Amino acid sequence: MTKRNPIGTRETKIKTFRWLFYLSLFQLLVCLAVPILVIPFRALLFVEILVALTIGLLFGLYLMGVCIYGIFVDWKRFRLYVVIVSLVSVWAIWSVITWLFIEHMRYLT
Repeated sequence: MTKRNPIGTRETKIKTFRWLFYLSLFQLLVCLAVPILVIPFRALLFVEILVALTIGLLFGLYLMGVCIYGIFVDWKRFRLYVVIVSLVSVWAIWSVITWLFIEHMRYLT
């Protein structure tokens, strides 16, 4: 019977979590960067706003969930995860307010 090393298991969990964090951050950045490369410059601002209010918010909330999990798993980067959670929370609040009052937002009309 083999004995498990709790320190090695914890380090493996941290490494696996960091890969998950990098993957979710990469997804969010690609989601926001692809319209810059594909859409013509005149419509770029409007497309970026719509991406930030729809699919970008979905990837942002996923990153926020990953960071909340990271607060409990990876104590060395606690501040980074708290900052990301707070920024995505402000982003989500902005999106909800925008969708509630979408007919009054001049930058969407």
